[in-house]
Amino acid sequence: MTEKNKILLIEDDANLAFMLTDGLESEGFTVLHLSEGEKALQAQVDFQPDIILLDVNLKGVMNGFEVSKKIRQGSQVPVIFTTSRTQIEDVQEGFGIGHVDYLKKPFGMRELILRINELLSRSSNQKAVSQACHIGNFLFSASEHLLQVGNEKIHLQKNECAVLVLLLKNQGQVVHKNCILESVWNEDTDVKTKEASLHNILSSLRHKLSTDNRIHIETIPKIGYKLTIEEPDV
Repeated sequence: MTEKNKILLIEDDANLAFMLTDGLESEGFTVLHLSEGEKALQAQVDFQPDIILLDVNLKGVMNGFEVSKKIRQGSQVPVIFTTSRTQIEDVQEGFGIGHVDYLKKPFGMRELILRINELLSRSSNQKAVSQACHIGNFLFSASEHLLQVGNEKIHLQKNECAVLVLLLKNQGQVVHKNCILESVWNEDTDVKTKEASLHNILSSLRHKLSTDNRIHIETIPKIGYKLTIEEPDV
C-alpha cells in the first residue's frame, strides 16, 4: 500500500480550513490542521509533513513568514503560502525563506493540488542532488565537490558547490539572493563580503559550466538567480 503524503495545514479561518481539509483528503492526502502558528513548530517535528500549507496572515503571535523562518532552522520541507498579500515585498520575503510557492486567496482546489504536486515532485529529487547527478553534459558530485565531463574533472570550491546545490534543488525556479547568502555563509560574515563572494562564485560557475550552452544561470534583478537546463535536441 502506497504511503499517503502528509500535509500540515496552518489556517485560522475555520470554514476555509474545513473545506481545504476535506478537499485534500479526498485527493488522498493525510492532513493535520492547526489554527495557531506557534503549535506548528512542534507539529512539524512530530507529524513530519511532506508539505506545509501556511496562511501568511495568522492572528497569533507569529505570522506565516515568522513561522516558516523558525521551521527553516531545522527543516527544508516545502511551504506553500496562502495569502492575499501579493505585493512584491511580500513575495520577496517569502522566496527569501527558500523552497516555497504562493497561492493568492481565493484559489481553487485544482490549482492548489497542481502546486502541491509540483513542490512534492521537486522535493522528491533533492536527495539525489547529494549523490552524483547529471547537469547537462556534466556529472556533478556534491560530496566530492566535482564536475566531470568525459575524462575532464573540474574541482569546485566548497561555497561554489553549496551554491550549485541550492540552484539545482530549485532548478527552473528563482532562488532568492538572501536565501543563498544565509544558507552558504555564516552569520559572522558581513553582507557586503557575502554579496561580493556570491558574485564571484556565480561568475566562476558560469565559466566552469560554459562548455554546455544548454545550461544557464540567470540573474533575476533585485530578486535572485535561476538555473535552467534546456532539453537536448532530438
